[in-house]
Amino acid sequence: MSLARLKSLDPPHKGLRNALAQFSLLAGKTNYGNTASVKQLQELGEEVFHLLFDHTQTEDNYILKPLDEKQPGLAAKESAEHIEINELEKNLKQKLDAFDGTQTDEEGHDYYLQFTEFHSHYLLHIAEEDRHTEVMMQQYFTDEELIGHQVVIMQHMDFRTLLLWFKYIVPARRREENRQVLEAFKANAPAEAFEAVRQTIQGVLSPADFALLMEGWL
Repeated sequence: MSLARLKSLDPPHKGLRNALAQFSLLAGKTNYGNTASVKQLQELGEEVFHLLFDHTQTEDNYILKPLDEKQPGLAAKESAEHIEINELEKNLKQKLDAFDGTQTDEEGHDYYLQFTEFHSHYLLHIAEEDRHTEVMMQQYFTDEELIGHQVVIMQHMDFRTLLLWFKYIVPARRREENRQVLEAFKANAPAEAFEAVRQTIQGVLSPADFALLMEGWL
């Protein structure tokens, strides 16, 4: 029986599916004529769009670029799609930032539809990456090399962004996958960094799920 290969795209893509679903849900019930309601959506949007922008940049530098170095043009389709997606994200973020709680129901509904159209498009994009780009990464790189890519990504990521990824990835993955990542992080990170991650995760899991995740090694 062959061992399962490392999947570089699985954690961020599951996290993004979680984040996008939360934003889509909130965007559909936001009162765009109410300042407090709009502010709540904007605060969630700051996190979601930050992760979207970060992921595109990370994929360009540490997924698509290494593939292109192995075989020029191999990642051309994905790179072109990233340019299109980045423009859609910027447009949606700018519109969200411009809301001030005086928008009509129709203006809010139109934004909601624009986002859900993007959401649908993005889900198809990352599903294709999961089925094809991931396979190419496994074909051209060993698991050790893929782990090396992840180490470099972590080294270049600011801590605020890292906490955001934990916030959305952990609730979207299996307990054993999360334990593996967290145990490695705890073994290599300063105690205060792990504590910040622990508190972040505690805020997004049920008490029972959090207790099971931390059982035996906290």
